[in-house]
This record gives sequence, C-alpha cells and structure tokens, in this order.
Amino acid sequence: MRRFLFRLAAVALLGLAVPLSAFAQDAPAVRHAFRHRLRECLSILDLTDQQKTDIQGILEAAKPAFEADVAAVRAARQALKAAADAVPPDACAVGTDFLAVKSAVATLRAQRDAVRGQVLATLRPDQQTRLMGCLDAPRPDAPAAAEESDD
Repeated sequence: MRRFLFRLAAVALLGLAVPLSAFAQDAPAVRHAFRHRLRECLSILDLTDQQKTDIQGILEAAKPAFEADVAAVRAARQALKAAADAVPPDACAVGTDFLAVKSAVATLRAQRDAVRGQVLATLRPDQQTRLMGCLDAPRPDAPAAAEESDD
C-alpha cells in the first residue's frame, strides 16, 4: 500500500510538472507592448505640448521600475522552469516558484495601471474616453477570444 501511494504521488507530481514547465517557458525578448500601445493610442488624441511633456516625464520616470519588474518576472519564470525541470521535481519548490511568478506579474500589472492612471490624470475627459477606448480595443495581432454560447 505504501509503495502504491508513493508511485501515485510521483505520477501526480509529474502530471503537475509538465503543464507548469510549459507555463514557465522563457519569455520572449521584452516587448514593451504596453508602452508602444499607449504611445500609439496617445498619438490620436491631439495632445497639447504641455500634455506631451507631462506624459513623456511620466513614462521616463516609470521606465526603471518597469525594467526592474520585467526582470523580476523573467527571473521568477526561470526559477519556476528550473524547479519544474528538476529530477525529481520538488512540489513545494514548484508551488513556491509558481506563486513568485504570479506575484511578479501582479506587481508589473499594478505598475502599468499606476502609470495609466497618471497619464489619464493629464488628459481632458474626452481624451480620457478616447484613450481608454483605444487601449481596451482588441489588438489586431491578439488571438481571437473564444465565444461563449448560451447552451
């Protein structure tokens, strides 16, 4: 019975490690997708020179924090990949590293949202509406969202 439980635990651990190793693949080169998307959307707003200067200052001030956050996500993903690729994988290490990736991504998103809020504060209400509509619009290169049916 003990031997059976040990084998069952090993199979379960392996079943957990395979999907997590796919999740932990190295991220492609930093794409700065948010910054480029934000700049693209700002270009349609007819900004004043003062608004352009203010927004440029906001983005430049946030750049080191973004770079640090992206590096933290990359390091957390590499640690998760290493933990998942270990033979035999340690479930506690994999779980801890997974939570570290999740936390690093949440920090990066919070930073993005803070910068977005600062940029929005420099805009007029009509510009804010247009910017949010542009940022929320589906990207042409994004995978299509699965349609939900009411069956």
